[in-house]
Amino acid sequence: MNRLRAYYDDGIVIEYENNRFIIDPLRKPSGSFNAVLITHGHRDHVNPRTLRNVSPIIMSNETAIIIRARDGENLRHITISPGSKLAVNNVLIESFNAGHVIGSLSYVLDFGDLRVGITGDFNVEPSILLDGAKGLDVDILIMEATYGDPDYVFPSRHEVYNELRAVVEDGVKDGVVLLMGQPLGRGQELTALLKDYPLYVEPSIKVINNALDLRYGMVISGSPPKGSVIIMGIPRDVTRLTKVLRSRYGRARVVALSGMYAKRSRVVWLNQIGVDAIPLSSHSDFPGLIDFVLSSGAKLVYTVYGNATKFAKYLRNELGIMARPLPGPSQLTMDYFLW
Repeated sequence: MNRLRAYYDDGIVIEYENNRFIIDPLRKPSGSFNAVLITHGHRDHVNPRTLRNVSPIIMSNETAIIIRARDGENLRHITISPGSKLAVNNVLIESFNAGHVIGSLSYVLDFGDLRVGITGDFNVEPSILLDGAKGLDVDILIMEATYGDPDYVFPSRHEVYNELRAVVEDGVKDGVVLLMGQPLGRGQELTALLKDYPLYVEPSIKVINNALDLRYGMVISGSPPKGSVIIMGIPRDVTRLTKVLRSRYGRARVVALSGMYAKRSRVVWLNQIGVDAIPLSSHSDFPGLIDFVLSSGAKLVYTVYGNATKFAKYLRNELGIMARPLPGPSQLTMDYFLW
């Protein structure tokens, strides 16, 4: 394992012997590489403009569809799907369902004598649209730790869905319901969950939904009638929007949806302005992250994103697992890989 170099440099870089792979770059890759792997379509993982004329790029067909519909970029790519394998320069690339958003993938790079897993963002709990992610059989695991803090424990999807349906049932009786979340992820999940209600969807969500053949609901135009459910991203001024809706309709149930709302301290301000907060996330919570690590059997774990430092410390101190936050290029020393 001491021949491996793994680090974050506006994307995850993996170097082993004469091989170099770049995962989710946010700028145009420099130097030579075997391939660029894209895990999913969120803009904090892929910047399509920087990947023009970059080759080879590997991603799912759904991620390519999302990028084309949302960003207008028709990137030349090699399509891979969960459960498939692809050989690049004698390195076997295996792909797996990540359970994060439609089209999201995790990867395993099999170098023959070393297997390296890269989760990207993932979720072990199934949703109305996606199966949950399973642990990767690898020697080294590079995993996201967005909610790698013991305070982040989410209710089950079943509980959250029941709570959402109850909010909607109450709200549509004499007003409107506004649900706010990530256009890619929550936008599709909420549309599928609430398809039997009068739905009005923000254009940025509708563009993605149509491309993925989720054609429920109308695009928001003007003021939807009472009894409607509105799905949109997080606006810049939640306070003002809430006041406008209540002035217009008399009653409006406004709900913000994100895993961050599992922490009570993040909910207080929203509640003060009359906005509900429900911890619906496309990421794994803390117990889910732990379960994924233990099911992978990795000898070494690198953590990246979010609570990477805190989660790596927990793995070392509480579970005795060799773990470190993924370093930056300036942190690369032999000592770092031989501790």
